[in-house]
Amino acid sequence: MSLDPTNEEKEIQDIVHELSKDIEKDRLFAKKLRRFAFISALSFVGLTVLVLCGYLLFLSLSVTKLETEVKEKERSLRELEQSLFSLMYQEQLREENALAADSEPDTELAKQVEENIEFLKEVSANTKGRNILRGNESHKEIALTFDLATGEELPVLYNYIKEHKIKVTLFLSNERPSDINGSFFVRQNLDYIKRMAKTGAVEFGNHTWSHFNYQRSVTETSLKKRMVLDYLSNSVLDLPRMAEELKRVEDTFRTLTKQELKKYYRLPYGALSQLILDAHASLGYTDHIMWSNNAKGSLDLPDYISKQFLYKKTSKGKKEVVKNPHYKTGEETLTFLETWEKADPNGMNGAIILMHLGGPRKFDKLIYILPTFIERMKEKGYHFVTLSEVLNNEKD
Repeated sequence: MSLDPTNEEKEIQDIVHELSKDIEKDRLFAKKLRRFAFISALSFVGLTVLVLCGYLLFLSLSVTKLETEVKEKERSLRELEQSLFSLMYQEQLREENALAADSEPDTELAKQVEENIEFLKEVSANTKGRNILRGNESHKEIALTFDLATGEELPVLYNYIKEHKIKVTLFLSNERPSDINGSFFVRQNLDYIKRMAKTGAVEFGNHTWSHFNYQRSVTETSLKKRMVLDYLSNSVLDLPRMAEELKRVEDTFRTLTKQELKKYYRLPYGALSQLILDAHASLGYTDHIMWSNNAKGSLDLPDYISKQFLYKKTSKGKKEVVKNPHYKTGEETLTFLETWEKADPNGMNGAIILMHLGGPRKFDKLIYILPTFIERMKEKGYHFVTLSEVLNNEKD
């Protein structure tokens, strides 16, 4: 039996129609799938960009925060450097304040002070002095530096140099404005300075002859204070007197040792200003040596603080005995030095430590902690070198 052509065509058309519908569905599905994939990819890219932007923003904020912290620390260090006078200088200021409270204002020397400052500015206009607080931080080198005071510990230091095979730097001063007495008039001091010079392990710098507070001696307008306070020069400290203060130490050292002082100097009490630094640069002394400091404190060790306890007035006006916050025992000083080294990003690399030879402290003298400190630092790989060596770019 034959099929009706009309029916056959209709069936074929129906089949074709169904196939077309299926193809259209597949096409639409594929189109939706592509759209979904595109949107998903776009969303992923957008999310990635958003996350990346967020991360970059976080990094930017972190960097900004770190820069702010660094600037704050640099500002603090600059302020610290500007006002980093030793505890002895703080004691002097308290003494001066007490003196001022009991006297009328005295500006008798105001004109001389002003004229001298103007002259210092003029002669040092083309020179720039440096205040050095630390050496090369790339090498594990430490500079132990000592200011000559009355000198009783010179024999102790001399023995430490030989026993522990270290190098040190010694800043020389007569400690008082005298032509007949002072550190340079003590036979034992001269003998040990001469011995140390022969070792080749000691570098010598200038600590001025009279041991004046230079900042106060340049700016003080009160003649009465100058007459009463022995750490102030009697007259306004001018450039010729500054030159004389340096030269007398140079000449004494040369006569004693047949050697020349290094052109490093340290002003007493760390009392200075940029004007005073520039004035010394005009005299050939460009590098003033301070001492290192970080967030834990200053490496000006308080070996000159002799009073372990002080009187303090209560809110009711009564006196009570309290511990001197500036006094450190030997053990406390060792702990402080270890804490300082651990807290600093560069450890003690390039550190300049200040100690004094002689002073009012009679018990638990800090110089006796040096053997322990030296050996502990050596175990950590540190070397004890001169100032010239700690300041250069070489590993000594």
